[in-house]
Amino acid sequence: MTDAPAPTPPPPPQQGPRAFFRAMLHALGDERTYDLGKNPSLWLGFLTALPTPVLALATDVPSWMKVLAALTPFSWAVLLGAAGRVGQRAQEEADDIASRASHMEEHLAVTEEALGEAVLERDHLEEQNREHLNELKLAEAVARSMLPDAIRDKRVTTAMRSVPSRFIGGDYLYASVVDERFMYFGVADVSGHGISAALVAARLHGLVRRLSLTAAPLESMLRQIHQGALAICRHTYFFVTCALFRLDLQTGVLEFATAGHPAQLLLRANGTLEPLRTRNRLLGMDDDVFDSEHPTRKVQLEPGDTVLCFTDGVFEILRGGHGEVLGEQGLGERLQALGPLEPSLILGELLQDLADFQGRSQFDDDVTLLVTRFNGTAG
Repeated sequence: MTDAPAPTPPPPPQQGPRAFFRAMLHALGDERTYDLGKNPSLWLGFLTALPTPVLALATDVPSWMKVLAALTPFSWAVLLGAAGRVGQRAQEEADDIASRASHMEEHLAVTEEALGEAVLERDHLEEQNREHLNELKLAEAVARSMLPDAIRDKRVTTAMRSVPSRFIGGDYLYASVVDERFMYFGVADVSGHGISAALVAARLHGLVRRLSLTAAPLESMLRQIHQGALAICRHTYFFVTCALFRLDLQTGVLEFATAGHPAQLLLRANGTLEPLRTRNRLLGMDDDVFDSEHPTRKVQLEPGDTVLCFTDGVFEILRGGHGEVLGEQGLGERLQALGPLEPSLILGELLQDLADFQGRSQFDDDVTLLVTRFNGTAG
């Protein structure tokens, strides 16, 4: 609501002989001074001086005095008319001041009322913001509860971190050992950010967890996740990319599949880097998204090999916030440099490198990393 600016009262009229003299001169030049209908002071001045010529005619005085006496009523009419006009102007100014003061009071009353309404509206919005912030914090706590615990086993060690660009995001990661033999792990990225993307990720979490607990084959697991994504995303603008892994802890055979997701990285103990990727397409978009020949692939892990799982927010950051993109190659080079470190140290150093590359610690996209080190079979 925009109020009209408050009227500005005129300055008070000046006082004193000089001010009166200037007002008289102004009145003598004002045509309203000589309005017989609106300035009764003209008649008063004329009638007041009318006896002067009458007396002059009735007495024996010089002719020039009779002439002056004859002009006296007109002179007095002009002088008293001017004086009357000065009084009228003073009254008009006083009335104008009173009117403006009244308008100012009305304006202040309206402004005070509007201000009161604005304060109430502000308090209401602040209360809503507090409620929304509390809901976001609760949603953030729920999202954190879905993050798996780090795995520290003599056969395998993991470290993981998910950093949403807002309170919560659409990235998802999972790691779990089933029946002491199979380790399921991987990451997924729901398009978009915020609560809506996080809700889709939460739906997928329940499905992934249920399937992994049954020790499902990886291809069967991927297809069922796709059916779940179709049911969730069919009537929305969402889609899902993912990278899933099934590691046989007895043999060291790693089965993997990606669906519309960047190639994940396998860093061998000898320092060589291998991309892990299949040609499946986005989940939740079409009915048939799988590579007919190789929906999943397998690779043999050796002790000391490290798998890095990540979402695209990790390598799409910009140098200094607006320069060149880090890229998958830049991420791989950093992983190679950190290879000998323990997974938790690799994770911490990578996150610090990303923040240094970008020039700030707050990321524009969700950033999710999962580092898995195969230590060898139990035997």
